[in-house]
Amino acid sequence: MSGLFRDPLMLGAAAAAAVLAALLAAWGEGRRRRFIDSFATAALSGRLFPAEAAAARRRNALLRSSALVLVLVALAAPQWGVELIESKAKTSQAVLAVDVSTSMLAEDVKPNRLERTKAALSLVLDGMAGQRAGVVAFAGDAFIQCPMTTDLAAARALVRRLEAGKLPRQGTSLARAIEKGSAMLARYPGRKAMVLVTDGEDRTGDAVAAARSAAEAGVSLVILGVGTLEGAPIPLKDAEGRTVGYKKDRSGQTVVSRLGESGLAQLAALTRGAYWRLTNDDSDVAAVLLELSKAEGSEAASSAGTRYKNRYRVPLCAAVLLLLLEMVLPEVPRRRRPAPAAAKAALTLAAVLLLAPAASAEPTEWSLWRGNRAWTHGDPGEALKQYQKTAESSARGRFNAGASRYALGDHEGAEHSFSALTEDLAAAAGDGVKGNDAYYNLGNSLFRRQRLPEAAEAYKRCLLIDPSDEDCRHNLVLAQRPQKQRPQPDKKKDDKKDQPPPPSPKPQSGGMSKEDAERILQAVSEREKEARRRQPMKGSEKEGSGQEDDW
Repeated sequence: MSGLFRDPLMLGAAAAAAVLAALLAAWGEGRRRRFIDSFATAALSGRLFPAEAAAARRRNALLRSSALVLVLVALAAPQWGVELIESKAKTSQAVLAVDVSTSMLAEDVKPNRLERTKAALSLVLDGMAGQRAGVVAFAGDAFIQCPMTTDLAAARALVRRLEAGKLPRQGTSLARAIEKGSAMLARYPGRKAMVLVTDGEDRTGDAVAAARSAAEAGVSLVILGVGTLEGAPIPLKDAEGRTVGYKKDRSGQTVVSRLGESGLAQLAALTRGAYWRLTNDDSDVAAVLLELSKAEGSEAASSAGTRYKNRYRVPLCAAVLLLLLEMVLPEVPRRRRPAPAAAKAALTLAAVLLLAPAASAEPTEWSLWRGNRAWTHGDPGEALKQYQKTAESSARGRFNAGASRYALGDHEGAEHSFSALTEDLAAAAGDGVKGNDAYYNLGNSLFRRQRLPEAAEAYKRCLLIDPSDEDCRHNLVLAQRPQKQRPQPDKKKDDKKDQPPPPSPKPQSGGMSKEDAERILQAVSEREKEARRRQPMKGSEKEGSGQEDDW
């Protein structure tokens, strides 16, 4: 039965309606007969109320009852026959190549290079929602850890399980990593991206030639260098994680692993990609996501399936025809029903059909509309009452309730509302709430409560979802400034029709403007680039050794 009807419970309602209609018709006919017998004899009642009229009434009652049953059958959504459906998704793709050589255990980046890399790539995968990703681990050779997939949770789990020094061939071969990643992306047309995270101590292969081949194949290298130019020794630890010594080369000297930044920047330039040094504040993660967004999307493999065809129109049309027939056929033989009565019946039927969709509107939408009207009239208190009615069933209701609490000065309540939204961004997005808006307003609520580090984290999450959000970038700068120089975060505009604009505060007088924040960021970036140009290339290759190193 469930294969023929999407909602078989409505068939029970149809059966009950048929029985009730029959009982009601029988009761009505008996009451009518008793009323006639009370003031007319049998001979007179036969003349005043002919039998043909009673038959016509029973016929019309049967037509109306049948129409009601057919409407209920239509609501049960009958389905028979199958139809073929196809779905195609257009998505971009990227390969994450992770250096797992022994040198990634150096602790010039805390807690060490590999752990910092895994934390950054987890954030990158968080921001790649709806995209396709693969994972390659490399040292002296490269191996696929996760093929190209849209299951980013699985890719994230595999990244977290990576360990340094576990591949059979140690050393660092950037060429093998680039070749393996390019091969994984070769099946996809257009411009692709490969995120390469390494300390850049390439000791084998020709990375420049591999980069040129990748560029010809449409692959751009987005490189994150991890480590410092000064370098650090490679610790050796016992089973309990205690440092018992440091890695030494064949001559007995302690190995100092340094970031080969110049070589990595050259590889990125060859492929029209980008290079950043991985920092502890995750600011480079947003830049990586922005670079990945430039990759061209391709259609995923078509998926085909079958589903039952909906046939609710058949009983619904039959019900309408029965009602029209009931209006056309006269109740009294050889007499036409008065035109005004027929017109009234037609208008009643039309009104029922027109008002049926409005009657089925969900209370949630009604409460949201009333809350939005109260918000528009400057009454956030009344708006909050309406939004709270929908908070359990609607992400928009929770978002708008948080906005109203913020406007009322209840920043703690607003924080709870927006924090609950960020715990399930997929469900919120399905209800029309953008994840970056939820994180942005959460950051503003935390800012108001002087919880500045947590506010900064919320703004970072906002930028991970939408790296082009200038308001969020501006507020992140404000949250990280010294307190004496810190104005209030900037107000963000929102054009969603079904929820009020996020009530983020405007800058206070004398605060830093958005243009000032951009100039500061630009100046910091220029100083860092200048420092990089002045640094000589270190640790990129070891010349004249005549032997292969194992770190």
